[in-house]
Amino acid sequence: MDTAILGVGNILMKDDGVGVHVARALSGLDLPDGVVVIDAGTDPDVAYDVDWAARVIVVDAMRGDGPPGTMYRLTGADAATSQERSCHDITLLETLCLARPAVRDLVVFGIEPKEIGCGLDLSPEVAETVPRVIERVREELEARL
Repeated sequence: MDTAILGVGNILMKDDGVGVHVARALSGLDLPDGVVVIDAGTDPDVAYDVDWAARVIVVDAMRGDGPPGTMYRLTGADAATSQERSCHDITLLETLCLARPAVRDLVVFGIEPKEIGCGLDLSPEVAETVPRVIERVREELEARL
């Protein structure tokens, strides 16, 4: 099964870039065959570029009213009813659903941001969550082999 892992966000906007930080960390790890890690940045068109993938895992900053660093896990079915929102104007979930209406194997790991503003560093709360997100993504990959 081919899997795309999309790290989403703007690394120039502090915690908004958490998905890209996770993607970069995952790129340096030994992942199963058929897994491609993509630094999606803030490009919503990337959703159209993963039509080859049977499974899509997204990592992004997401507002859900939890404390900074809270990790959320959503599936494609959750996306339509979720109150958690991406930190972008049109959510990547919405774009993925428009681009791939038949996508069934979609998992999103959202991380509650503390600070979104100019800056390169993640807040301490979000930075502390990154290793846990990486572990959860790896568990997700192993559970579906």
